Amino acid sequence: INLAQVHKPFKNPRFTPSAKKLKNLKQISLAERANAEALRWSIEAPPSVLPSKRYCDITGLVAPYVDPKSGLRYHNADIYRFIKLLPAHSVQSYLGLRNAAVNLK
Repeated sequence: INLAQVHKPFKNPRFTPSAKKLKNLKQISLAERANAEALRWSIEAPPSVLPSKRYCDITGLVAPYVDPKSGLRYHNADIYRFIKLLPAHSVQSYLGLRNAAVNLK
């Protein structure tokens, strides 16, 4: 059997190879090195449109809740009970850690 004359259904008879110029390994490595240098020194991005994450002032976990009286962020009910037992100067120091210190009444 001559394989050149056998019909091959997987081959497209209208296929023409593209005239794309191929690069050798040296050209590819030079292009990657130049691209890496450009990325290393020009990291510019617009500000994020997502809201910033809020973390618990006590534990550092994600804080979905805020104490209305003190303004401290907390993670769950156990932390809220702990916040209720804190004296005012401790609340001020926690708020000061995230630069949100306010004078409580």
